[in-house]
Amino acid sequence: MNPLFLKGANFFESIEQPRQEHLHLAVVTHLLRGAPLYLETLGRMAKVDVVFPKPKSVSQETLEQLGDRFQILIKNRNQLSSPDVVAAILNDYVQDGELILIDVGGYFVEALPGLMERLRVPLRGIVEVTENGHQRYAALKSLPVPVISIARSPLKGPEDYLTGQSIVYSSEALMRQCHHIPNGGHAVVFGYGKIGSSIAKALHSKNINTKVVEIDPIRAIDARSRGFDLLTKEEALQTSDIIYCATGNRSLCSSDFSLVKNGAFIFSVTSFDDEMELPRANGSFQIHPVTEHIQRYERLGQYYYLANRGNAINFIHNAEVGPYIFLVQGECIEAMNYMSRNSLEPGLHELPTELRRSLAQSWLNHFV
Repeated sequence: MNPLFLKGANFFESIEQPRQEHLHLAVVTHLLRGAPLYLETLGRMAKVDVVFPKPKSVSQETLEQLGDRFQILIKNRNQLSSPDVVAAILNDYVQDGELILIDVGGYFVEALPGLMERLRVPLRGIVEVTENGHQRYAALKSLPVPVISIARSPLKGPEDYLTGQSIVYSSEALMRQCHHIPNGGHAVVFGYGKIGSSIAKALHSKNINTKVVEIDPIRAIDARSRGFDLLTKEEALQTSDIIYCATGNRSLCSSDFSLVKNGAFIFSVTSFDDEMELPRANGSFQIHPVTEHIQRYERLGQYYYLANRGNAINFIHNAEVGPYIFLVQGECIEAMNYMSRNSLEPGLHELPTELRRSLAQSWLNHFV
Protein backbone atom coordinates (compact mmCIF):
# COMPACT_ATOMS: atom_id res chain seq x y z
CA MET A 1 0.00 0.00 0.00
CA ASN A 2 1.41 3.40 -0.95
CA PRO A 3 2.09 5.94 1.83
CA LEU A 4 -0.99 8.08 1.09
CA PHE A 5 -3.37 5.13 1.37
CA LEU A 6 -1.55 3.86 4.45
CA LYS A 7 -2.18 7.21 6.14
CA GLY A 8 -5.78 7.05 4.95
CA ALA A 9 -6.21 3.61 6.50
CA ASN A 10 -4.82 4.86 9.80
CA PHE A 11 -7.08 7.94 9.69
CA PHE A 12 -10.19 5.83 9.10
CA GLU A 13 -9.16 3.50 11.92
CA SER A 14 -8.96 6.50 14.27
CA ILE A 15 -12.58 7.54 13.58
CA GLU A 16 -14.07 4.05 13.27
CA GLN A 17 -16.86 3.23 15.73
CA PRO A 18 -18.00 -0.19 17.04
CA ARG A 19 -20.00 -2.25 14.59
CA GLN A 20 -23.80 -2.02 14.74
CA GLU A 21 -25.12 -5.43 13.74
CA HIS A 22 -28.64 -4.14 13.10
CA LEU A 23 -27.49 -1.42 10.69
CA HIS A 24 -27.50 -1.91 6.92
CA LEU A 25 -26.14 0.40 4.23
CA ALA A 26 -26.75 0.99 0.53
CA VAL A 27 -23.92 3.14 -0.82
CA VAL A 28 -23.64 5.25 -3.97
CA THR A 29 -19.96 6.02 -4.58
CA HIS A 30 -17.22 6.59 -7.11
CA LEU A 31 -15.08 3.51 -7.70
CA LEU A 32 -11.76 4.98 -8.78
CA ARG A 33 -8.38 3.30 -8.85
CA GLY A 34 -6.86 2.67 -5.45
CA ALA A 35 -7.49 0.80 -2.23
CA PRO A 36 -11.23 0.76 -1.29
CA LEU A 37 -10.57 2.03 2.24
CA TYR A 38 -13.85 3.95 2.50
CA LEU A 39 -16.07 0.97 1.70
CA GLU A 40 -13.99 -1.31 3.89
CA THR A 41 -14.41 1.05 6.86
CA LEU A 42 -18.17 1.33 6.32
CA GLY A 43 -18.28 -2.46 6.08
CA ARG A 44 -16.66 -2.85 9.50
CA MET A 45 -19.14 -0.46 11.14
CA ALA A 46 -22.30 -1.85 9.50
CA LYS A 47 -23.35 -4.30 6.80
CA VAL A 48 -22.89 -2.84 3.33
CA ASP A 49 -25.62 -4.73 1.49
CA VAL A 50 -25.32 -3.12 -1.94
CA VAL A 51 -22.97 -0.67 -3.66
CA PHE A 52 -24.11 1.52 -6.56
CA PRO A 53 -20.99 2.78 -8.39
CA LYS A 54 -21.41 6.05 -10.25
CA PRO A 55 -21.51 4.77 -13.85
CA LYS A 56 -19.19 7.45 -15.24
CA SER A 57 -16.47 6.93 -12.61
CA VAL A 58 -15.83 3.20 -12.40
CA SER A 59 -12.38 1.64 -12.53
CA GLN A 60 -12.61 -1.85 -13.98
CA GLU A 61 -9.67 -2.89 -11.85
CA THR A 62 -11.37 -1.76 -8.63
CA LEU A 63 -14.68 -3.25 -9.77
CA GLU A 64 -13.06 -6.66 -10.21
CA GLN A 65 -11.26 -6.33 -6.89
CA LEU A 66 -14.50 -5.68 -5.00
CA GLY A 67 -16.74 -8.08 -6.92
CA ASP A 68 -16.34 -10.94 -4.47
CA ARG A 69 -16.60 -8.74 -1.36
CA PHE A 70 -19.60 -6.50 -2.06
CA GLN A 71 -22.83 -6.79 -4.00
CA ILE A 72 -22.32 -4.25 -6.79
CA LEU A 73 -25.04 -2.92 -9.10
CA ILE A 74 -24.27 -0.30 -11.75
CA LYS A 75 -27.37 1.84 -12.20
CA ASN A 76 -27.80 5.38 -13.43
CA ARG A 77 -30.06 7.90 -11.74
CA ASN A 78 -32.90 7.36 -14.21
CA GLN A 79 -32.91 3.65 -13.46
CA LEU A 80 -33.33 4.44 -9.76
CA SER A 81 -36.13 6.98 -10.22
CA SER A 82 -38.97 4.54 -9.56
CA PRO A 83 -39.85 3.69 -5.94
CA ASP A 84 -40.92 0.22 -7.07
CA VAL A 85 -37.54 -0.45 -8.67
CA VAL A 86 -35.52 0.93 -5.76
CA ALA A 87 -37.64 -0.94 -3.20
CA ALA A 88 -37.32 -4.19 -5.16
CA ILE A 89 -33.52 -3.87 -5.22
CA LEU A 90 -33.20 -2.93 -1.55
CA ASN A 91 -35.68 -5.59 -0.41
CA ASP A 92 -33.63 -8.24 -2.20
CA TYR A 93 -30.54 -7.36 -0.18
CA VAL A 94 -31.84 -5.99 3.15
CA GLN A 95 -33.99 -8.42 5.10
CA ASP A 96 -33.89 -7.04 8.64
CA GLY A 97 -32.58 -4.26 10.87
CA GLU A 98 -32.50 -0.60 9.80
CA LEU A 99 -31.27 0.97 6.57
CA ILE A 100 -29.25 4.10 5.80
CA LEU A 101 -28.66 5.27 2.23
CA ILE A 102 -25.40 7.06 1.40
CA ASP A 103 -25.95 9.10 -1.73
CA VAL A 104 -23.79 11.06 -4.18
CA GLY A 105 -25.84 13.32 -6.41
CA GLY A 106 -29.43 12.69 -5.34
CA TYR A 107 -29.84 9.22 -6.83
CA PHE A 108 -32.78 8.40 -4.53
CA VAL A 109 -34.61 11.75 -4.70
CA GLU A 110 -37.30 10.79 -7.21
CA ALA A 111 -38.03 7.45 -5.58
CA LEU A 112 -38.01 8.73 -1.99
CA PRO A 113 -41.62 10.04 -1.68
CA GLY A 114 -43.05 6.58 -2.38
CA LEU A 115 -40.23 4.46 -1.04
CA MET A 116 -40.96 4.20 2.68
CA GLU A 117 -44.12 2.08 2.47
CA ARG A 118 -42.49 -0.29 -0.03
CA LEU A 119 -39.44 -1.20 2.06
CA ARG A 120 -39.35 -4.24 4.32
CA VAL A 121 -37.17 -2.47 6.88
CA PRO A 122 -37.26 1.04 8.36
CA LEU A 123 -35.29 3.68 6.46
CA ARG A 124 -33.32 5.54 9.11
CA GLY A 125 -32.25 8.31 6.75
CA ILE A 126 -29.90 9.44 3.97
CA VAL A 127 -26.41 10.94 3.87
CA GLU A 128 -25.83 13.16 0.80
CA VAL A 129 -22.39 14.27 -0.37
CA THR A 130 -22.82 16.73 -3.24
CA GLU A 131 -24.30 20.20 -3.75
CA ASN A 132 -26.31 18.89 -6.68
CA GLY A 133 -27.83 16.21 -4.46
CA HIS A 134 -28.39 18.71 -1.64
CA GLN A 135 -30.42 20.90 -3.97
CA ARG A 136 -32.44 17.95 -5.22
CA TYR A 137 -33.43 16.83 -1.73
CA ALA A 138 -34.11 20.42 -0.65
CA ALA A 139 -36.49 20.85 -3.61
CA LEU A 140 -38.81 18.06 -2.43
CA LYS A 141 -42.04 19.38 -0.90
CA SER A 142 -41.35 17.39 2.25
CA LEU A 143 -38.68 14.95 3.30
CA PRO A 144 -40.07 11.80 4.95
CA VAL A 145 -36.72 11.01 6.59
CA PRO A 146 -33.72 12.97 7.87
CA VAL A 147 -31.06 13.80 5.27
CA ILE A 148 -27.61 14.76 6.56
CA SER A 149 -25.93 16.78 3.84
CA ILE A 150 -22.20 17.38 3.89
CA ALA A 151 -22.32 19.34 0.62
CA ARG A 152 -21.92 22.69 2.35
CA SER A 153 -19.61 21.53 5.11
CA PRO A 154 -16.42 23.58 5.51
CA LEU A 155 -14.55 20.27 5.49
CA LYS A 156 -15.65 19.69 1.89
CA GLY A 157 -14.28 23.05 0.74
CA PRO A 158 -10.72 21.81 0.12
CA GLU A 159 -11.96 18.93 -2.04
CA ASP A 160 -14.19 21.26 -4.07
CA TYR A 161 -11.28 23.66 -4.57
CA LEU A 162 -8.93 20.88 -5.69
CA THR A 163 -11.62 19.42 -7.93
CA GLY A 164 -11.67 22.74 -9.78
CA GLN A 165 -7.91 22.59 -10.13
CA SER A 166 -8.10 19.02 -11.45
CA ILE A 167 -10.74 20.05 -14.00
CA VAL A 168 -8.37 22.68 -15.41
CA TYR A 169 -5.50 20.19 -15.45
CA SER A 170 -7.59 17.63 -17.34
CA SER A 171 -8.98 20.18 -19.80
CA GLU A 172 -5.50 21.39 -20.69
CA ALA A 173 -4.25 17.83 -21.14
CA LEU A 174 -7.18 16.97 -23.42
CA MET A 175 -6.75 20.12 -25.52
CA ARG A 176 -3.04 19.46 -25.94
CA GLN A 177 -3.89 16.05 -27.37
CA CYS A 178 -5.74 18.01 -30.07
CA HIS A 179 -2.68 20.25 -30.62
CA HIS A 180 -4.43 23.15 -28.94
CA ILE A 181 -3.31 25.21 -25.96
CA PRO A 182 -5.61 27.50 -23.95
CA ASN A 183 -3.23 30.47 -23.82
CA GLY A 184 -4.48 33.38 -25.89
CA GLY A 185 -8.07 32.19 -25.94
CA HIS A 186 -11.17 33.29 -24.06
CA ALA A 187 -12.61 31.00 -21.38
CA VAL A 188 -15.96 31.15 -19.61
CA VAL A 189 -17.13 29.34 -16.49
CA PHE A 190 -20.84 28.64 -16.13
CA GLY A 191 -21.53 28.71 -12.40
CA TYR A 192 -19.42 30.48 -9.77
CA GLY A 193 -20.00 28.01 -6.97
CA LYS A 194 -17.25 26.25 -5.03
CA ILE A 195 -15.95 24.28 -8.01
CA GLY A 196 -16.66 26.93 -10.63
CA SER A 197 -14.84 29.62 -8.65
CA SER A 198 -11.85 27.30 -8.29
CA ILE A 199 -11.81 26.73 -12.05
CA ALA A 200 -11.92 30.47 -12.68
CA LYS A 201 -9.05 31.13 -10.26
CA ALA A 202 -6.93 28.36 -11.80
CA LEU A 203 -7.49 29.71 -15.31
CA HIS A 204 -6.69 33.26 -14.18
CA SER A 205 -3.42 32.05 -12.63
CA LYS A 206 -2.48 30.70 -16.06
CA ASN A 207 -3.10 34.13 -17.61
CA ILE A 208 -6.14 32.90 -19.50
CA ASN A 209 -8.79 35.54 -20.17
CA THR A 210 -11.65 34.20 -18.03
CA LYS A 211 -15.23 35.38 -17.62
CA VAL A 212 -18.23 34.02 -15.73
CA VAL A 213 -21.91 33.28 -16.30
CA GLU A 214 -23.80 33.27 -12.99
CA ILE A 215 -27.54 33.72 -12.44
CA ASP A 216 -27.32 33.99 -8.64
CA PRO A 217 -26.82 37.70 -7.89
CA ILE A 218 -24.79 37.09 -4.72
CA ARG A 219 -22.35 34.80 -6.48
CA ALA A 220 -22.26 37.16 -9.46
CA ILE A 221 -21.15 39.98 -7.16
CA ASP A 222 -18.49 37.73 -5.64
CA ALA A 223 -17.17 36.85 -9.11
CA ARG A 224 -17.16 40.51 -10.12
CA SER A 225 -15.28 41.49 -6.97
CA ARG A 226 -12.58 38.95 -7.86
CA GLY A 227 -12.06 40.62 -11.21
CA PHE A 228 -14.12 38.32 -13.44
CA ASP A 229 -16.36 40.04 -15.97
CA LEU A 230 -19.92 38.74 -16.17
CA LEU A 231 -21.50 37.57 -19.42
CA THR A 232 -24.95 36.50 -20.48
CA LYS A 233 -25.23 32.91 -21.67
CA GLU A 234 -25.62 34.05 -25.29
CA GLU A 235 -22.52 36.27 -25.13
CA ALA A 236 -20.52 33.50 -23.51
CA LEU A 237 -21.40 30.87 -26.09
CA GLN A 238 -20.75 33.16 -29.05
CA THR A 239 -17.39 34.53 -27.88
CA SER A 240 -15.68 31.85 -25.76
CA ASP A 241 -13.04 29.43 -26.98
CA ILE A 242 -13.28 27.24 -23.86
CA ILE A 243 -16.51 26.57 -21.97
CA TYR A 244 -16.65 25.01 -18.51
CA CYS A 245 -20.06 23.82 -17.29
CA ALA A 246 -20.07 23.86 -13.49
CA THR A 247 -23.63 24.54 -12.37
CA GLY A 248 -24.89 20.99 -11.78
CA ASN A 249 -28.21 22.29 -13.10
CA ARG A 250 -28.41 22.27 -16.89
CA SER A 251 -25.84 24.79 -18.09
CA LEU A 252 -26.70 24.11 -21.73
CA CYS A 253 -30.10 23.39 -23.26
CA SER A 254 -30.41 21.78 -26.68
CA SER A 255 -30.94 25.14 -28.42
CA ASP A 256 -27.79 26.58 -26.84
CA PHE A 257 -25.48 24.37 -28.87
CA SER A 258 -26.33 26.25 -32.08
CA LEU A 259 -24.76 29.38 -30.52
CA VAL A 260 -21.39 27.85 -29.65
CA LYS A 261 -18.42 29.56 -31.27
CA ASN A 262 -16.64 27.62 -34.00
CA GLY A 263 -13.73 25.61 -32.62
CA ALA A 264 -14.75 25.97 -28.98
CA PHE A 265 -14.04 23.20 -26.44
CA ILE A 266 -16.79 22.27 -23.95
CA PHE A 267 -15.92 20.64 -20.61
CA SER A 268 -18.17 19.47 -17.79
CA VAL A 269 -17.53 18.96 -14.08
CA THR A 270 -20.30 16.38 -13.66
CA SER A 271 -22.53 14.04 -15.69
CA PHE A 272 -24.03 15.34 -18.91
CA ASP A 273 -27.56 14.64 -17.63
CA ASP A 274 -26.90 17.25 -14.93
CA GLU A 275 -25.22 19.86 -17.13
CA MET A 276 -26.43 19.47 -20.70
CA GLU A 277 -29.50 18.62 -22.71
CA LEU A 278 -27.25 16.54 -24.89
CA PRO A 279 -29.41 13.79 -26.49
CA ARG A 280 -31.25 16.25 -28.76
CA ALA A 281 -27.97 17.92 -29.75
CA ASN A 282 -26.52 14.51 -30.57
CA GLY A 283 -29.33 14.04 -33.07
CA SER A 284 -28.77 17.45 -34.69
CA PHE A 285 -25.01 17.31 -35.30
CA GLN A 286 -22.64 14.97 -37.04
CA ILE A 287 -20.24 13.58 -34.44
CA HIS A 288 -16.68 12.52 -35.24
CA PRO A 289 -14.07 11.15 -32.81
CA VAL A 290 -10.91 13.24 -32.61
CA THR A 291 -9.13 11.51 -29.73
CA GLU A 292 -10.24 8.92 -27.19
CA HIS A 293 -11.97 11.58 -25.09
CA ILE A 294 -12.74 14.39 -27.58
CA GLN A 295 -15.51 14.42 -30.19
CA ARG A 296 -16.08 17.01 -32.91
CA TYR A 297 -19.69 18.16 -33.46
CA GLU A 298 -20.48 19.82 -36.79
CA ARG A 299 -23.35 20.90 -39.00
CA LEU A 300 -23.85 23.58 -41.68
CA GLY A 301 -20.43 25.14 -41.19
CA GLN A 302 -20.56 25.18 -37.38
CA TYR A 303 -18.25 22.96 -35.34
CA TYR A 304 -17.12 22.58 -31.73
CA TYR A 305 -15.48 19.95 -29.52
CA LEU A 306 -17.07 18.10 -26.59
CA ALA A 307 -14.95 16.31 -23.99
CA ASN A 308 -15.75 12.91 -22.47
CA ARG A 309 -19.22 12.82 -24.06
CA GLY A 310 -20.33 15.61 -21.76
CA ASN A 311 -19.32 13.86 -18.53
CA ALA A 312 -16.89 14.98 -15.83
CA ILE A 313 -13.44 15.25 -17.33
CA ASN A 314 -11.39 14.95 -14.13
CA PHE A 315 -12.29 11.26 -13.79
CA ILE A 316 -10.25 10.62 -16.93
CA HIS A 317 -7.23 11.33 -14.73
CA ASN A 318 -8.66 9.62 -11.60
CA ALA A 319 -10.02 12.92 -10.17
CA GLU A 320 -6.98 13.21 -7.92
CA VAL A 321 -7.42 15.50 -4.91
CA GLY A 322 -4.80 13.91 -2.66
CA PRO A 323 -5.52 13.28 1.04
CA TYR A 324 -8.56 15.60 1.09
CA ILE A 325 -10.76 12.86 -0.33
CA PHE A 326 -10.31 11.02 2.98
CA LEU A 327 -11.63 14.07 4.82
CA VAL A 328 -14.85 14.06 2.78
CA GLN A 329 -15.25 10.30 3.13
CA GLY A 330 -14.51 10.64 6.84
CA GLU A 331 -17.38 13.09 7.23
CA CYS A 332 -19.67 10.64 5.40
CA ILE A 333 -18.64 7.96 7.89
CA GLU A 334 -19.24 10.31 10.83
CA ALA A 335 -22.62 11.38 9.40
CA MET A 336 -23.72 7.77 8.99
CA ASN A 337 -22.68 6.96 12.55
CA TYR A 338 -24.34 10.10 13.95
CA MET A 339 -27.59 9.35 12.13
CA SER A 340 -27.64 5.76 13.35
CA ARG A 341 -27.18 6.76 17.00
CA ASN A 342 -29.50 9.79 17.19
CA SER A 343 -33.19 10.36 16.57
CA LEU A 344 -33.37 13.09 13.95
CA GLU A 345 -36.49 14.77 12.64
CA PRO A 346 -37.29 14.48 8.91
CA GLY A 347 -35.61 17.26 6.95
CA LEU A 348 -32.15 18.51 6.03
CA HIS A 349 -29.43 18.36 8.67
CA GLU A 350 -25.70 19.01 9.00
CA LEU A 351 -23.15 17.27 11.19
CA PRO A 352 -22.66 19.16 14.50
CA THR A 353 -19.72 21.55 14.55
CA GLU A 354 -17.97 19.77 17.41
CA LEU A 355 -17.92 16.50 15.45
CA ARG A 356 -16.51 18.28 12.40
CA ARG A 357 -13.82 19.88 14.54
CA SER A 358 -12.85 16.52 16.06
CA LEU A 359 -12.76 14.94 12.59
CA ALA A 360 -10.60 17.78 11.26
CA GLN A 361 -8.14 17.39 14.13
CA SER A 362 -7.85 13.66 13.52
CA TRP A 363 -7.17 14.33 9.83
CA LEU A 364 -4.46 16.85 10.73
CA ASN A 365 -2.88 14.34 13.11
CA HIS A 366 -2.50 11.81 10.29
CA PHE A 367 -1.74 13.93 7.22
CA VAL A 368 0.18 17.00 8.44
